[in-house]
Amino acid sequence: MESIHTIKHPVFVKQLNEIKKVVRGYDYVVALCIRSLLTKNHVLLTSYPGLAKTTLANTLGATIIGGVANRIQMLPDTLPSDVVGVPVIDPLTRQYVVEKGPILGCNIFLADEVNRTGPKTNAATLQAMQEGFVTIRGVNYPLEDVFLLIATRNPVEQEGTYELPEAMIDRFGAEVSLPYVEAEDEMSILRSATALRKDPTSLVNRVVSLDDIRAARAQVAAMVDNLPDSILSYIVRLVRATRPQDALFAKVKDAQGTSFEKKVILGCSPRAQLNIAYAAAATAFLNGRDKVEPGDVKFVARDIMRARITKNPMFPKFQVEDFISAILASTEIVGA
Repeated sequence: MESIHTIKHPVFVKQLNEIKKVVRGYDYVVALCIRSLLTKNHVLLTSYPGLAKTTLANTLGATIIGGVANRIQMLPDTLPSDVVGVPVIDPLTRQYVVEKGPILGCNIFLADEVNRTGPKTNAATLQAMQEGFVTIRGVNYPLEDVFLLIATRNPVEQEGTYELPEAMIDRFGAEVSLPYVEAEDEMSILRSATALRKDPTSLVNRVVSLDDIRAARAQVAAMVDNLPDSILSYIVRLVRATRPQDALFAKVKDAQGTSFEKKVILGCSPRAQLNIAYAAAATAFLNGRDKVEPGDVKFVARDIMRARITKNPMFPKFQVEDFISAILASTEIVGA
């Protein structure tokens, strides 16, 4: 099974290559963001400061013909109106007009360090992620139909932060960590230091249209509608195995044959199943295939399940990654 970042579709190969001019060493994450564009899902990036999160969002937007990328730095005093907008009085007409927030009118929206702001502000992004619009004084304002929210959180600095609620985490299509890149990639970044510090987006061309993305979305959706029962069953069993109350959970063992009883508090919701189905279809589509294979499901499942599994704090050494690996190793593919 080829890796998720082996994109063969001619349009999106161009997009990937343009982004790689600026974002070095993160082909996997770039491909995940492209895939998310095609599945109407959103991405949660967990990474240290200075690892090109803002550059990735801006560059992704700069490869889209007519694309717009906006961002907001989430802070403890950030208000919902800072994200969605606020009514203000026009001094000429003395009438209320809406000053739209950065989440409106853009295709790529970066919410930087979402765990630094309060639940009320994050609730404003929840509505946008799920419903495709925001509400200002009782009036709904739609987002762009091609819209991707990329949120980041810092895994190190915890002072002055909030735990992200399960409801918010469940709205993301996938969660992935950005490690430090290889030395060769850091050398490449240094060689381009001057250009990257000026305006990284000036180094890329706009190569994919909004219509290209819409057409790809339609094809991915058609693939999901025609998934065979063997693939659907595999997805369902993978997700159900994450839930402590399900019989499949007890069958999952680690390398020593020990169960994960009491180590997991909460597993994945049915939304995870939908996200896996769409992500697997997008992976097949980007790899030039019109049918989803079990390997597509297995490849995308980890990023989708990772953030949705809540571990018991009484077991600090327990790693969710090990649990997911055990699920992927033990869940059979029936009838494929």
